[in-house]
Amino acid sequence: MKRAPLVALIIALPAAGWGECPTKEEASLIITRITKTPTAVVEVKPVEAFCACQARTEEGETYFISKSRRYLIEGILVKVPQVKISKEDYEKLRKRALFTMGTGEPLLVLTNPLCRACTENREKLAELSKRFKLYFIPVGFEGEEFKAAVDAYCTSKRGEEFFSAPEEFKLCDSGKLRVWSVADTLKRYGITATPAFVFPNGRVLVGVGELLKEVKTEGGAS
Repeated sequence: MKRAPLVALIIALPAAGWGECPTKEEASLIITRITKTPTAVVEVKPVEAFCACQARTEEGETYFISKSRRYLIEGILVKVPQVKISKEDYEKLRKRALFTMGTGEPLLVLTNPLCRACTENREKLAELSKRFKLYFIPVGFEGEEFKAAVDAYCTSKRGEEFFSAPEEFKLCDSGKLRVWSVADTLKRYGITATPAFVFPNGRVLVGVGELLKEVKTEGGAS
């Protein structure tokens, strides 16, 4: 039987509280109970990134069973590709930087004065400036964040004052055009949240946590 190329079936099973892959016999029983068809599993192997186990049957069908035995997924897993922007768009974004900080390898920081994660990790971002030349690029996609990004351009906010919100935003036309330009570029790559970080090779990481994990384990871009 031909299977859909993506996840096709998700069914809850009784919780068992286990953390290891089922045996071939266990997997056969689970699949048989759900499909109502006698099924023989010939191989079971872990899929660590998904916290599940892949089960292959004699007929060549593929299932994924959660290690808790609570879920059965029929189909195949598709790895989400790494977001990567073009050289042209990288340069376009870099030229929109309001200010820079530090020395070293360039790192674009697409953020917003109202970015809570950035404010909470201000010291860690300052530490990064010892390894990277940070290009701070204001961006906001809607509401107050859009106004805050425009205000940053209009008032030329720099350094420590960048992550502060005024009582009233200054919304100049040139600032609006810059924020719209940056936002439109990011939306083409499916990026609609801040902070986002872009390495010189175009690779994008979204979120302070992802960036800190990356530079800690790899020491920068690959």
